[in-house]
Amino acid sequence: MRRAKGYTILSLEAQLVVFAVSLAIGLGAGFLFDCYRAVGVNRKLGRLVTGLGDLLIWCALTLVVFGLLLLVNWGEVRWYILVGLGLGALVYYRTMSRRGLVFWRHGFVLGGRVARFLVRPLEFAWRMVTKPFGLVLRVLSGLRSKLGRATKPSE
Repeated sequence: MRRAKGYTILSLEAQLVVFAVSLAIGLGAGFLFDCYRAVGVNRKLGRLVTGLGDLLIWCALTLVVFGLLLLVNWGEVRWYILVGLGLGALVYYRTMSRRGLVFWRHGFVLGGRVARFLVRPLEFAWRMVTKPFGLVLRVLSGLRSKLGRATKPSE
Protein backbone atom coordinates (compact mmCIF):
# COMPACT_ATOMS: atom_id res chain seq x y z
CA MET A 1 0.00 0.00 0.00
CA ARG A 2 1.43 3.38 -1.04
CA ARG A 3 0.22 6.90 -0.52
CA ALA A 4 0.24 9.46 -3.29
CA LYS A 5 -1.18 13.00 -3.05
CA GLY A 6 -3.81 12.27 -0.37
CA TYR A 7 -5.04 8.88 -1.53
CA THR A 8 -3.96 5.31 -0.94
CA ILE A 9 -2.77 3.03 -3.70
CA LEU A 10 -3.59 -0.61 -2.94
CA SER A 11 -1.75 -3.53 -4.47
CA LEU A 12 -3.62 -5.62 -7.01
CA GLU A 13 -3.88 -8.45 -4.47
CA ALA A 14 -5.43 -6.12 -1.87
CA GLN A 15 -7.87 -4.80 -4.47
CA LEU A 16 -8.92 -8.35 -5.38
CA VAL A 17 -9.46 -9.21 -1.71
CA VAL A 18 -11.57 -6.08 -1.20
CA PHE A 19 -13.52 -6.91 -4.38
CA ALA A 20 -14.18 -10.46 -3.12
CA VAL A 21 -15.31 -9.10 0.24
CA SER A 22 -17.62 -6.62 -1.50
CA LEU A 23 -19.11 -9.54 -3.47
CA ALA A 24 -19.74 -11.34 -0.18
CA ILE A 25 -21.27 -8.21 1.34
CA GLY A 26 -23.60 -7.94 -1.69
CA LEU A 27 -24.64 -11.57 -1.22
CA GLY A 28 -25.28 -10.99 2.50
CA ALA A 29 -27.24 -7.80 1.84
CA GLY A 30 -29.45 -9.71 -0.59
CA PHE A 31 -30.03 -12.41 2.03
CA LEU A 32 -30.99 -9.81 4.66
CA PHE A 33 -33.28 -8.07 2.19
CA ASP A 34 -35.02 -11.40 1.60
CA CYS A 35 -35.71 -11.51 5.35
CA TYR A 36 -37.49 -8.17 5.01
CA ARG A 37 -39.37 -9.42 1.93
CA ALA A 38 -40.49 -12.54 3.83
CA VAL A 39 -41.86 -10.37 6.66
CA GLY A 40 -43.70 -8.10 4.22
CA VAL A 41 -45.23 -10.98 2.27
CA ASN A 42 -46.42 -12.72 5.44
CA ARG A 43 -47.96 -9.59 6.96
CA LYS A 44 -49.69 -7.96 3.94
CA LEU A 45 -48.67 -4.50 5.10
CA GLY A 46 -50.24 -1.29 3.80
CA ARG A 47 -48.52 1.14 1.44
CA LEU A 48 -47.42 3.58 4.15
CA VAL A 49 -45.95 0.88 6.38
CA THR A 50 -44.29 -0.78 3.38
CA GLY A 51 -42.74 2.52 2.29
CA LEU A 52 -41.49 3.22 5.80
CA GLY A 53 -40.15 -0.32 6.04
CA ASP A 54 -38.36 0.07 2.69
CA LEU A 55 -36.73 3.27 3.89
CA LEU A 56 -35.66 1.68 7.18
CA ILE A 57 -34.26 -1.49 5.59
CA TRP A 58 -32.24 0.49 3.06
CA CYS A 59 -30.88 2.78 5.79
CA ALA A 60 -29.95 -0.26 7.89
CA LEU A 61 -28.33 -2.04 4.95
CA THR A 62 -26.42 1.12 4.07
CA LEU A 63 -25.06 1.35 7.61
CA VAL A 64 -24.11 -2.34 7.63
CA VAL A 65 -22.38 -2.12 4.24
CA PHE A 66 -20.54 1.06 5.18
CA GLY A 67 -19.50 -0.44 8.53
CA LEU A 68 -18.13 -3.54 6.82
CA LEU A 69 -16.33 -1.44 4.21
CA LEU A 70 -14.88 0.63 7.03
CA LEU A 71 -13.43 -2.54 8.53
CA VAL A 72 -12.15 -3.93 5.23
CA ASN A 73 -11.13 -0.90 3.21
CA TRP A 74 -11.03 2.01 5.68
CA GLY A 75 -14.34 3.21 4.26
CA GLU A 76 -12.93 4.06 0.86
CA VAL A 77 -15.55 3.45 -1.81
CA ARG A 78 -14.03 2.74 -5.20
CA TRP A 79 -15.67 1.74 -8.47
CA TYR A 80 -14.73 -1.92 -8.15
CA ILE A 81 -16.31 -2.04 -4.67
CA LEU A 82 -19.60 -0.71 -6.05
CA VAL A 83 -19.38 -3.23 -8.90
CA GLY A 84 -18.69 -6.01 -6.37
CA LEU A 85 -21.66 -5.02 -4.18
CA GLY A 86 -24.00 -4.87 -7.17
CA LEU A 87 -22.66 -8.08 -8.68
CA GLY A 88 -22.95 -9.90 -5.34
CA ALA A 89 -26.57 -8.81 -4.96
CA LEU A 90 -27.31 -9.75 -8.58
CA VAL A 91 -25.74 -13.20 -8.19
CA TYR A 92 -27.74 -13.73 -5.00
CA TYR A 93 -31.06 -12.81 -6.61
CA ARG A 94 -30.38 -14.86 -9.74
CA THR A 95 -29.22 -18.01 -7.91
CA MET A 96 -30.28 -18.07 -4.26
CA SER A 97 -33.17 -15.67 -3.65
CA ARG A 98 -35.89 -18.29 -3.94
CA ARG A 99 -34.12 -20.52 -1.40
CA GLY A 100 -33.47 -17.53 0.83
CA LEU A 101 -37.16 -16.61 0.92
CA VAL A 102 -38.09 -20.22 1.71
CA PHE A 103 -35.46 -20.24 4.47
CA TRP A 104 -36.82 -17.05 6.07
CA ARG A 105 -40.47 -18.11 5.76
CA HIS A 106 -39.80 -21.51 7.33
CA GLY A 107 -37.66 -19.79 9.95
CA PHE A 108 -40.49 -17.45 10.90
CA VAL A 109 -42.98 -20.32 11.09
CA LEU A 110 -40.58 -22.36 13.24
CA GLY A 111 -39.81 -19.31 15.37
CA GLY A 112 -43.52 -18.75 15.97
CA ARG A 113 -43.99 -22.37 17.02
CA VAL A 114 -41.02 -22.22 19.37
CA ALA A 115 -42.30 -18.95 20.86
CA ARG A 116 -45.76 -20.45 21.43
CA PHE A 117 -44.17 -23.54 22.98
CA LEU A 118 -42.15 -21.37 25.36
CA VAL A 119 -45.03 -19.01 26.20
CA ARG A 120 -47.61 -21.71 27.04
CA PRO A 121 -46.02 -22.68 30.39
CA LEU A 122 -45.79 -18.99 31.30
CA GLU A 123 -49.47 -18.49 30.46
CA PHE A 124 -50.39 -21.52 32.55
CA ALA A 125 -48.35 -20.23 35.50
CA TRP A 126 -49.93 -16.78 35.16
CA ARG A 127 -53.43 -18.30 35.18
CA MET A 128 -52.62 -20.41 38.23
CA VAL A 129 -51.35 -17.36 40.10
CA THR A 130 -54.16 -14.98 39.10
CA LYS A 131 -57.10 -17.40 39.19
CA PRO A 132 -57.43 -17.36 43.02
CA PHE A 133 -57.41 -13.57 42.99
CA GLY A 134 -60.16 -13.55 40.36
CA LEU A 135 -62.22 -15.92 42.50
CA VAL A 136 -61.75 -13.71 45.57
CA LEU A 137 -62.74 -10.62 43.57
CA ARG A 138 -65.90 -12.32 42.27
CA VAL A 139 -66.90 -13.38 45.80
CA LEU A 140 -66.26 -9.88 47.17
CA SER A 141 -68.19 -8.33 44.28
CA GLY A 142 -71.14 -10.66 44.94
CA LEU A 143 -71.09 -9.80 48.66
CA ARG A 144 -70.95 -6.11 47.88
CA SER A 145 -73.97 -6.30 45.60
CA LYS A 146 -75.94 -8.34 48.20
CA LEU A 147 -75.03 -5.87 50.94
CA GLY A 148 -75.97 -3.00 48.69
CA ARG A 149 -79.45 -4.49 48.09
CA ALA A 150 -79.90 -5.28 51.79
CA THR A 151 -79.03 -1.79 52.96
CA LYS A 152 -80.97 0.02 50.26
CA PRO A 153 -84.07 1.77 51.66
CA SER A 154 -87.40 0.38 50.44
CA GLU A 155 -89.55 2.58 48.33
